[in-house]
This record gives sequence, C-alpha cells and structure tokens, in this order.
Amino acid sequence: MKRSVRQREILRLLQDREEISVEEACESFQISQATARRDFATLAEEGRVEKTWGGVRSADPHANPMLPSGLRENLNSSEKHRIGARAAEMCRDGDIVFVDGGTTTSQMARWLAARPVRVVTNSLLIAHEIDRQRTDAQGAEVFLTGGYLYPGSGLLVGPETVESVRRYRAVTAFLSVGGITEEGFANNHHLVVEVERAMISRASRVVLLADHSKFGRRELVSECSWDEVDVVVTDRPPDETFRKLLTDRVVVAE
Repeated sequence: MKRSVRQREILRLLQDREEISVEEACESFQISQATARRDFATLAEEGRVEKTWGGVRSADPHANPMLPSGLRENLNSSEKHRIGARAAEMCRDGDIVFVDGGTTTSQMARWLAARPVRVVTNSLLIAHEIDRQRTDAQGAEVFLTGGYLYPGSGLLVGPETVESVRRYRAVTAFLSVGGITEEGFANNHHLVVEVERAMISRASRVVLLADHSKFGRRELVSECSWDEVDVVVTDRPPDETFRKLLTDRVVVAE
C-alpha cells in the first residue's frame, strides 16, 4: 500500500475511534513500527492528527490553524462573527493593521472592506473576502505577504512571510490564538507562531481575538506573554482567574 493511501486510511479509521496506537497501525497495514511512527509524524506535522503516548488521535479543529478553514469556521461561528465585528470597530480610518489568518480574525474582513484602512495579511481568504466585499476604490487596501502557501489552509507561512511582515509598521496587530492559560497565549503550529511573532514585533498595539473556548486551553507553541497583549476581544466574560490577569484589557463583544 502506498504511503499516501495508508495515511488516508489512518485518518478514516480515526473517524470511528478516539485513538490509534502504533501496534494497531502495524497490525492493520502490515507495516513496521518505524513505518507507523513515520506516518504518524507526517500526519501530526500536517496538523491532521495529534500525537498521544504510543499513538495518535484526531486533531482538535478548534485549535489547529493549519487545518482547512472549512473544518473550523463553523465552530462557535456566531461568537466569531460578533468578535470580528467588535475588533473591526477598534480600527481608525487611515490605520495600517496586521490581520493574521485565523477563522475569528477572518470575520473582520467584511467589516473592514469598506473602511479606508490598509490591511497586511498572510491569509488568502481574508484578502479575497475584503476584495469581494469592497464596493469602490475608497475601501480597504490589502497587502498580501509572500511566502509558502501551506496546503489546504489558505495561509502563507515560512521565512519569506516573516521577512515580508518585517518590512511594515502597523498601528495594530489583530491575531488569532489557539489557547489561553495563566502562562500566556499559544497556538499549535510553529509556522503560524513565527508569523504572529513578527507581526507583534512590528505593531504598536496587539489585539487578540478569542472565543470563550480558548480560555483554559493549552497549546503547543508559545505565541506571546500577558505583558505583550494590549486587548483581548472575546464573546463572554472570562472566569475570575483570567479577569484578574486581563484587568481592564478585555473587551466583550455583545
């Protein structure tokens, strides 16, 4: 069986069970443990599965920014619409803003399209949506970064993307986040975080967009610390622990 076919079969099996172990993969596909581990590693790197002790499980679509957006955008969609609209209100006419490629940040696109702002983004989906929604030449201008188009995600990532971001200065960076804990903010793919870190370094203000499901969720790669964040826009008031950490930096989208 070809490697690509075998990996598709692993994903199919995960639709019916919570987890597949190395031993189960070896038995199902008549392969060695080394081959099974390589398959698991490839699928994990692509964001399609999450590694467990001795196996893999289906990736959590809430948290994985590299999964195709269609798998994520319907999760908490009404909350994300409100968050995106409220975040867009924080832009002033003439602002230059970074907007990274999360499903919550993408909800800003329709509200920014008619505004006289300049948007720098690494998301093909956001760039397309602004262009589609813009009604005349007075609307938002879009500057799309270069870089590697990660398959199926609509995101430009990698060294060229980071270098492109560093050529700009922005008033505000509007960023997605995979998880928020007392330790800080995180996402689960290093390529996404590299771009976000570049945006943070070149912006005067950092605004994170996060629906309520992100609070208390722990992710793989640190995105930024509490000290680096100016505002968190969310859909409901966080619990006492996070209210103390956020103080007056939380904006709830009603």
